[in-house]
Amino acid sequence: MVVIDLGRTQEEKDRFMILAMLCLCTGILAADVFIPLGFVIWGLYFLPILMSIWLTHRYAPFFTAWLVSGALLLGSLVSARTDQPDLLNRAVFILMIAVVSLLIWEIRNNQASLEREITERRTAQEQLEDLTHTLEKRVADRTRELSELNEILKNDIIERGKIDKALRQANHKLNILASVTRHDILNKLMALLTFLDLSKEKAEKNPVILEYVEKELEIAGTIQRQIEFTRFYQDIGVRAPEWEDVAAVIRRATEALKVGGIALDVSVSGLMIYADPLIEKVFYNLMENSIRHGEHVTTISFSYQKTADGVVIVYTDDGVGIPAADKERIFIRGFGKHTGLGMFLSREILSITGLAIQETGEMGKGVRFEIIVPAEDCQILPEPA
Repeated sequence: MVVIDLGRTQEEKDRFMILAMLCLCTGILAADVFIPLGFVIWGLYFLPILMSIWLTHRYAPFFTAWLVSGALLLGSLVSARTDQPDLLNRAVFILMIAVVSLLIWEIRNNQASLEREITERRTAQEQLEDLTHTLEKRVADRTRELSELNEILKNDIIERGKIDKALRQANHKLNILASVTRHDILNKLMALLTFLDLSKEKAEKNPVILEYVEKELEIAGTIQRQIEFTRFYQDIGVRAPEWEDVAAVIRRATEALKVGGIALDVSVSGLMIYADPLIEKVFYNLMENSIRHGEHVTTISFSYQKTADGVVIVYTDDGVGIPAADKERIFIRGFGKHTGLGMFLSREILSITGLAIQETGEMGKGVRFEIIVPAEDCQILPEPA
């Protein structure tokens, strides 16, 4: 197989091709002059036009057509064949050359466009393959990371489950221990109160000793009430918060308290709040404090108001109210005339799920407690038709 070296660079190849085309045109011109065969010789001029396809210049076919047309006219002049038929034939052939040049130019452009499109598509395909490979690699890496995270989370959930179970068991045992201890202390207190009552009877003739015994009875009674009070609150935070029907919770608290002749107005139908199950004790404490400290309470009411941030549950009575100086102090542990724990523990129970409580009433007009419930912890169900 013979390989012709046309040059190393494109410019060298173009110069070689142009030289070959000029030599070919010169040879065809010489044949046209010495061998008057007309179209037979002229047909060879199509060779340089076809060769122009390999030139890089965009309009090379037209330049070649002009060169060939000039060679045809020059051949007519040199050979002294200037009769009308010969010139007409040469003109027709020049027209044919122009048409062929135009076709070659179109083919050349379409080929160039097609080559560019093929190159662009090949490049795009390579880029797409690279992106696909990169994406697959990223997906594989991310899948592996997610699998590792899932495994970690799974182990964490299992570990948390074990911890929760251990905490529940510990709380259960602590509650049992607290119940037993509380029972034993109450039994001892009962015995102590009995002996104190007997001592009081014996000390009636001695005022000093009688005063001491009465103070001892008072202290022992306070201890008894506080220990009994803790029985109701030993499960704070032990059970998970739940959605509670406020009206139903108030009804249960009322039944446990037995408000007697006090009028009760409950206007919270359809209101649900997310709270600790001991929320019942909060409403119980509010009503018990009204009965115990309100002096002349005849009406107790529950209602709620919608706000931009959620809901405010409002509790009011028509008792003596709370002095302005004590509005915050009532929530301090130990403050009060009874156990001093009721309102303190009520605020703690509410805070478990982000609820808050404050007193905004006026002294002499009764209490007004507001329980602030965030929007995510409340919902209002439509009332049944």
